[in-house]
Amino acid sequence: RGVARLTNVRVMSKPIVLRFDDDEIFDYPFLYALEMGREGGLSLSPAEVENLREYLLRGGFLLIDDFWGQQQWDAFYRDFSQIFPDREMVELNADHEIFHTFYDIDGPQMIPGRGGRRGMGQAGMNEASNHAIMDDNGRVMVLINWNSDMGDGWEHTYDQWYPTQYANSAYQLGINYLIYSLTH
Repeated sequence: RGVARLTNVRVMSKPIVLRFDDDEIFDYPFLYALEMGREGGLSLSPAEVENLREYLLRGGFLLIDDFWGQQQWDAFYRDFSQIFPDREMVELNADHEIFHTFYDIDGPQMIPGRGGRRGMGQAGMNEASNHAIMDDNGRVMVLINWNSDMGDGWEHTYDQWYPTQYANSAYQLGINYLIYSLTH
């Protein structure tokens, strides 16, 4: 709803859940996945690895959101690296164009989950960062939100107990990511 309200981009109103090995992913330019570092990491089949790699190399965009701390990062990195073992996950600086595509944003933002900032102070959980896997032309194919939960910002926009500033930041970041993915 927020994308349709704040931009001229027409979006589907209901989410579609797909597996990475489903050829239907090629029908969508933007995929959103969450909690990929939890529960010990991913368990991707060879078909999922191959299909997702092909999707991304053909111009698709994957946003990964909502995982926290060094332990979840390590699990995610270990498993997700099999998709592009020859490409590094690079940290994006605040001046990267993805932060300035639609809204002018001061770089990565920590968007807390609705439950608050539980666990802050644990190893690797003190600040948000964005990492990316790029194609040969420098286009971001995979954007990784680490120590941030944009989905909760979107989901709890109208929750009186969820801080408006975080919901607003989540929408601004999400719209920037979407516009970037559609124009690059």
